[in-house]
Amino acid sequence: MNRLRTFIVVIVLTLTFSVGVTAQPVHIVIAHTNDLHGQLLPRNGVGGLAEVATLIRGMKPDLTLDAGDIFTGTFISDEFKGEPTIQVMNKIGYTAGTIGNHELDYGQPILRTRLREAHFPLLSANLVTPIPEIQKYKVVTVKGIRFGIIGITTEEVATTTHPRNLTGVKALDLVKALEQVLPEVRGKADFIILTAHLTAQEEKRVAAAFPEIRLIIGGHVHDTLGPFSLGQTMVAKTGNVGRFVGRVDLDFDRRSLTHMEAKLIPVSNVPPAEDIAAIIEPFRRKVEAAMGELIGEATADLLPSNNSESVLGDLIADAYREKGKTQIALQNPGGIRTRILQGKITWGNVFEVLPFQNTLVTLKLTGAQLKKTLSWDLLAVSGLKFSIDLKKPAGQRLVYATMSDGTPIDDKKSYTVTTNDFVLAGGDGFSEVGKGADIQDTGILLRDVFVDYIKAHVVLSPAPDGRVTILK
Repeated sequence: MNRLRTFIVVIVLTLTFSVGVTAQPVHIVIAHTNDLHGQLLPRNGVGGLAEVATLIRGMKPDLTLDAGDIFTGTFISDEFKGEPTIQVMNKIGYTAGTIGNHELDYGQPILRTRLREAHFPLLSANLVTPIPEIQKYKVVTVKGIRFGIIGITTEEVATTTHPRNLTGVKALDLVKALEQVLPEVRGKADFIILTAHLTAQEEKRVAAAFPEIRLIIGGHVHDTLGPFSLGQTMVAKTGNVGRFVGRVDLDFDRRSLTHMEAKLIPVSNVPPAEDIAAIIEPFRRKVEAAMGELIGEATADLLPSNNSESVLGDLIADAYREKGKTQIALQNPGGIRTRILQGKITWGNVFEVLPFQNTLVTLKLTGAQLKKTLSWDLLAVSGLKFSIDLKKPAGQRLVYATMSDGTPIDDKKSYTVTTNDFVLAGGDGFSEVGKGADIQDTGILLRDVFVDYIKAHVVLSPAPDGRVTILK
């Protein structure tokens, strides 16, 4: 009997202690990144994953999350198909990440290999794929709080990823996909976090549909930095290429959120974490010679743009037209990934501008097809002058178009055009180009075309020449 009483007392005390612990206020720290794009090394003294690691470790986070596009953008990452990026993120100790549209750039077999190597899942609740390693969500318990982390990927993946890598892949409607997965996660979690690789409009849709999701760790739109609010939902994001690390602080009382705040920490003048630098170094040594080859010089910064004429876009289109020996050249601005600064130009600079494995294509388009293509969205061009109204719907944006010398474009006439295989396949929605005639894929990588152009011209002196006009 005494033993029974003692046992009962122990159980009561244990339960009382457990309830007391659970009832204590809990503070949670989340570190987050997005759109790293393989930027393992600092650029002009900013970023670098060894430096990012130093800041993250200094926070002593309970969760470390990424919102997608960890791949594509630097030679050191792309030459090894993302392997060093995964190794570094493993060592940092990421909890989970999200499938961004660029995770598929190396092809599905490579992505499956990287997912198997990762010590953390890459999540997406709305992507239907033949890749079983992609999970919809992950539940993690920290300090007695159960966190349901759901990944979500932009519906734009259908047009921003090369079609050759999308076999068997479908992006479901974001809201419908979340409606399906949320009931399951609600039963397992006290607090839901969405790691979301979305456009600004998609973020608004999701926040409006699911106000119970109080925190979105965001990505995809590079020029947007967090935090900001959409209703009662906080959106936190860090720009791109590791220029900032994000921190979110959460306070809970009896598993209910009582306070939330977020901030950005610049990755500048930060000492690198030695163990992370040691992982990167062998990869860096292997690519150093190629990256550092001098090929030319720029007398001013060569800047890209998604909403105006771009001197860098002009030069790239000129390089395509010169190589393809055609009347016209077209380049989608989304394929131009960064700028080239004034001064010496290296092979590595050009790689980072045109990092994708896209090739040069020549074909013929009628004047009518050409106008329809120019009506869809902004393009960098050579051999043309055109005006576009970006406020109008895609497909209705062309104001006028002529050849460079002012000659009107004849709807029935055939024109020779150089572009890339991404645009040819309907990338970024340019579906009309694939209907052209006499299509020839040269197999030459775009960056090699631009490297040859720079070597031939040696000094690039950028100046916009009015070939593209944006209607105000």
